[in-house]
Amino acid sequence: MQKYLMTIALGPVQEFIAAARRTADLTAGSELLVGLAKHLADYLQHHHDAELIFPASAQVSAPNKLLFIVQGEPYKIAADAKKQAHTYLREQWEGCLQQLSNEVKTCIDTTLADEQLQHFLEFYAAWVPLNNDYPSARQHLERLLAGRKALRDFEQPESLHNLPKSPLDPSRDTVLKLQDGLKVCAAAQHDRLLRLKPRETLDTISLLKRIQGRRLSGKVPSTSEMALRSIWSLAKERVPDATQQMEQIAHRLGLSEVSDLFFPGRWDDLDTDQPLDEATQEQLQELRKAILKSVAVPEDSVAYYAVLLADGDRMGKRISELKTIEDHKGFSEQVADFAQRVSQIVEQHDGYLIYCGGDDVLALLPAPRALECADALQCAFRDAVPNATLSAGVALAHHLDDLQRVLGWARQAESAAKRVRNALAVALHPRSGEAMTAVTAWDDFGIWRQWIDAFRKGLARGFPYELHALARDYEPNQIAPEILNAEAKRVLERKEGKELPVSFPEWAMQSPSCLKKFAQLLIIARFLADYPEREAQ
Repeated sequence: MQKYLMTIALGPVQEFIAAARRTADLTAGSELLVGLAKHLADYLQHHHDAELIFPASAQVSAPNKLLFIVQGEPYKIAADAKKQAHTYLREQWEGCLQQLSNEVKTCIDTTLADEQLQHFLEFYAAWVPLNNDYPSARQHLERLLAGRKALRDFEQPESLHNLPKSPLDPSRDTVLKLQDGLKVCAAAQHDRLLRLKPRETLDTISLLKRIQGRRLSGKVPSTSEMALRSIWSLAKERVPDATQQMEQIAHRLGLSEVSDLFFPGRWDDLDTDQPLDEATQEQLQELRKAILKSVAVPEDSVAYYAVLLADGDRMGKRISELKTIEDHKGFSEQVADFAQRVSQIVEQHDGYLIYCGGDDVLALLPAPRALECADALQCAFRDAVPNATLSAGVALAHHLDDLQRVLGWARQAESAAKRVRNALAVALHPRSGEAMTAVTAWDDFGIWRQWIDAFRKGLARGFPYELHALARDYEPNQIAPEILNAEAKRVLERKEGKELPVSFPEWAMQSPSCLKKFAQLLIIARFLADYPEREAQ
């Protein structure tokens, strides 16, 4: 019987995961996607005797693209797999509905929900006969898949003029019934499981993530909790009484995260039936002052956290160099080995892993731990996958910034790193002032450590702006790198009045525009230097 090399690609991926208001929603979307891919890989193995090539096994976190060998009629196998994928989604939705009260269920337009479930998933399949030339067969398969994706079905979601769109997926209408204009019906609006804002009109998939995310409440750290992790362990050592008192108040109010109390901006949105009285608010303010004083971190800096995105470089080219099925399976096992290390690496840096699909990583981290975590991930990737490199983007953002927007910033940073390849891009998005991004090759990662340490040892905070001004003054003219380097050293000596054990990277002195980029790196390094040194190690 003829064997076929077959591939299935599922989507949407990044857009689907990123459509979230809370980190629990974000994690629920990730788990749903990974669970669907793993379920499909397992189903193909057991019902169609599929020989998996990528991922290496149905037991590991599966990416959104499967590659395998089957015998039989590939069209029927693809159709069966698509049906099974839709069945999996429907079972997840029905399981969520069972968690809702009958009163809340009546607030959901089940007919529209069924229609959205049916048309949500992007499913692409392609196959070629498998003969003796595996590289050619795989390349042909990739061309077919690319062609199939280009011929998208372009099905428009059913849209009703009298219904508002979902804020998390504006292409879809809300499935929540409305009353009094644009308000969601009272039973759904006040349901503790849904945690809806007054005008939060969600579609089916967003509701699915919200309900499944509620199951993760208390297990998935919020952006505020991730920001607080940058100082909390040190504060517990230095002012244990203050941290214990704040934790006790959180426990008394039934809050799973002490960050809800540490940041006054969260007080109006507490998930508790016991509102904060004036005396408790005054107590919290005093405790907060004691904690901040103990760690000597500026109040504004504590409010920031990091989103990290990482992805293997030129993986398609790397795969195209594999000559046999066994080689490809071995490569898949190497990627799976890296994926199994990712969670531990992120946890070692006080972070939380949202998604890992082979070489694709999304994680939340305390701001001062993000760069070291990114470096540890790229080292682990190079160790697990020889002759391959990883690029990473880190977005540093305020804990109250819109989560979807921050994820977009992280994607932009990752894209900046991918343009260089084998690189790290760090983007700082302050609440006031201009956003800036610095990109360095991994071979130059020591620059970050060197200059963060210099600012901790007293390097003038205005120095980066002096360099930026120097670059601006020389920008209209052509200037030799050695002259630019001498001028930069002069600025440093004038600012410091002494020699510092730092050196300017060669690339920064190639032109005034390069010096400008280096000045932005220094501004970000200065921001990270505000955190305790022990937390950045």
